[in-house]
Amino acid sequence: MSETTPERALEQSAYALDLEMSLILPSSAPALWSPAVHEAACLLGEQTWKPSRQAPVDLLSLSLLLFARTYTGDRAPRDVSIAELRKALAGPSDREPEIIDEIAGALAETVRRPDFSDEGSPLWDLFNSVRNRYGPSMWADDVEPPRPGPSPMRASAARLAKFLADYPEQFREQSTAPQVVPGPLIIEANRIQLVSRNSIMALHCLFRDSDILTLRVDGPRVTGECSRGHTSSFERIDAAHVRVAVARVTGARPSAQGRHVIPELLIARDGLARHSDPMTSNVLLRAGNQPFVGRDDVFEQINRVIDGRD
Repeated sequence: MSETTPERALEQSAYALDLEMSLILPSSAPALWSPAVHEAACLLGEQTWKPSRQAPVDLLSLSLLLFARTYTGDRAPRDVSIAELRKALAGPSDREPEIIDEIAGALAETVRRPDFSDEGSPLWDLFNSVRNRYGPSMWADDVEPPRPGPSPMRASAARLAKFLADYPEQFREQSTAPQVVPGPLIIEANRIQLVSRNSIMALHCLFRDSDILTLRVDGPRVTGECSRGHTSSFERIDAAHVRVAVARVTGARPSAQGRHVIPELLIARDGLARHSDPMTSNVLLRAGNQPFVGRDDVFEQINRVIDGRD
């Protein structure tokens, strides 16, 4: 049997169930949200979890449904029977599932909605990501919006209904899930940089007057604080990429919470896979000499790569 290398272990943990759970467990969520997520993870099965693009959507959709059925505190998520879940998920596959309205009502009663003055609860971000019918942008061009298409939750409801169709109730008592504790991951570093295949960019404060030296990952959201105390939100930085980057440096599980003080953090950008090693994925870092912050140093590195001097 071949031995699992540290790099292979990190690649596997980058798509594991516990990391996906950490991405939907913000510390500000209602107390009953975490039990719903853990029960959804149990139903999907730690032993049978198969990483895919659809798997995180199914985990989130099932978590939202369980929360909508239990947010009043009258019963626990495990008390929601398989038969009840099957009935809730049943419906025509050519229209949006009815559970969307039910979930929206539960969130409206329990967490803040986003508005122009307040970004609201991260649970709305998560819910909107699976009920969105317009893709990444509401606008296809500068003239008119696109027509709505099927939401991710529509396909997820169909997959979950099929998954639960033959799910034995007794198997539920034997299913397990990782114990992931809601809470932020906080990173303090002398330098934090975003790395793509051909660029390296220091993470700046939105005021553009200083570099970000502290990052906070809490559920799906990533925020940063610069040396002057400004706080910036980074919607385009994927929380999973940050968690895997920290795990690469510290050796901790990507799903772990807590505070880490490290010399430098290199975060693979969205164009790279979660598990990508910036040191081997980026052309400059792969050349063997990491550029300094100065502009002249960067261009000298590029010239070295082009000329084949490294």
